[in-house]
Amino acid sequence: MFSQLFLVVLVFFYASAQDVVQDVKLDNKEVRCLVCEATIRELTEAVKHSDKSQTVKIGGHRLDSQGNYNDPRTVPAAQSEIFLSELMEQICNKMDDYVRGLWKSNGTLTILKMVSATGQMNPHMSEVEFVQDDDLNKSLKYYCETIIEEFEENIIKYYQKREENIETKFCIDESYICPVKKTKLPSKEL
Repeated sequence: MFSQLFLVVLVFFYASAQDVVQDVKLDNKEVRCLVCEATIRELTEAVKHSDKSQTVKIGGHRLDSQGNYNDPRTVPAAQSEIFLSELMEQICNKMDDYVRGLWKSNGTLTILKMVSATGQMNPHMSEVEFVQDDDLNKSLKYYCETIIEEFEENIIKYYQKREENIETKFCIDESYICPVKKTKLPSKEL
């Protein structure tokens, strides 16, 4: 408990010492795109760290159109609709760990995760000018929730198929959440 409190205080003082940009007009479509990518990254990490030994039975207990009985099949829990839906209900809470910012090197908008999964501060924080906003980044969580609500079935299908590069395929190629096809920059956020 003490270490978490210490970390929060440390992040606060570190952020206070950083450059904070005010009165920046942000393109909501660009912010939504960045939130989509961060959401899918967080979801992918959660799926990767799920218990691989857990399985669930799906389907079965019904007759098909030819009158044949279909036995339920066993799949990894990380591919079940129920598991993925429950995970998605919680994933948007992770947006509280992100802040908006502009890369000092090129002025490009980013959302930066302040603390890594290991509890360490993001080493790229000094490379970003934070963007102060009135809602204390609550809109990041809102964007996440609307994306999950609108596209839950599609997201589940990607994870059930074990697609690679879900972030790019979903956020850019299929759902058109990102306003234009963009070249994927190396992810410094994680």
